Amino acid sequence: MNEGIPRPSPFTTLPSVVSFARRILRWMMLTRPIRFTRFGTFYILFSIGVGAAAINTGNNLLYLILGILLGFIVVSGILSDSGLWGVRTEWRPTGTLYAGEKADLECRATKGWFPGIAVQIESHWQGLPPLSVLAPWIPARGSVPLRVTLVPPRRGHLTLERCRYSTRFPFGLFEKSHTWQMGNEWVVYPHITRLPWQEMERLGRDYSRDTSSRLGQGSVPFVLRDYRTGDAIRQVHWKASARRQRLIVKEMEEEAGEGDLFVLKAWPMDLDPQTMERFISFVASLVFAAYEQGRPVGLALPNASFRPEYSRAQLHRILEKLALVDPYKDRITPPEDIDWNGRVADVVTLWNEWGKRYVH
Repeated sequence: MNEGIPRPSPFTTLPSVVSFARRILRWMMLTRPIRFTRFGTFYILFSIGVGAAAINTGNNLLYLILGILLGFIVVSGILSDSGLWGVRTEWRPTGTLYAGEKADLECRATKGWFPGIAVQIESHWQGLPPLSVLAPWIPARGSVPLRVTLVPPRRGHLTLERCRYSTRFPFGLFEKSHTWQMGNEWVVYPHITRLPWQEMERLGRDYSRDTSSRLGQGSVPFVLRDYRTGDAIRQVHWKASARRQRLIVKEMEEEAGEGDLFVLKAWPMDLDPQTMERFISFVASLVFAAYEQGRPVGLALPNASFRPEYSRAQLHRILEKLALVDPYKDRITPPEDIDWNGRVADVVTLWNEWGKRYVH
């Protein structure tokens, strides 16, 4: 009853099959590019020579050798491809990133169902040359930590654009590779210069001897209490502990006006771009120096203000603002007035007096 329906000829479906196979092959070549090594080039030429000799002589031993050589090529392709499938990396810095200083990043390489052996991980960064690290062994369905060291050239964003994974496993005949787009970004703080605290003492009036009648980080004892879990050993009052036969902790009185507020009313637009970067580094160095002395520190900038506070979070907020600031866009808006009875210093004045000598 189906005699009237024409059956498709196998010759009509052959072009579509060839086209599909060509697309698959093209996709594989694009996703897994193959590069011949020096040994691999010699190996291929040697295999071609053995094949030509086998055809001309009809020697069965040569055909057997040719089959073994071609078999090694097939096995090499399968194993190297299996070692690259499923390779992924996660990147994170092990500390804070500063411009011009060495930074360590942890690269955690993970693998799928087949282990990765001798995988070369090449990371491509925006504005930096590529960095390579070798992962000798990545366990199946596991991970391995690797360490990469780089030097961020400038403040702002550090961008990891892509990673290239390659391997010559198992025989070193070919190098197969695979590129994965990343797009990770981290903030690089301005370069920090160690400023002498003797110069910082000239910032203005010192309120460190005024008291506030509240707990803090000052030098005057405020109250004695029993030791609690988490208290620092240096806070233990040993004489009182000996008298009472238990650990007694002394808490200090906060020093009312101790701290620094740096004010920048307007960015110095007469500076060239390179000197402007030095000036931003100087501002960051001022904030960092005050923080290292254990003092509350604040910063008033055009378009942003930070009230003095002693905390690591405050330091990171200020440094992140300085890392991403564009002086040529924020030069119009004046800084907000901050009610502060501690030391107030004008950043431009400090820069002109002694900052140029220390920041290069």
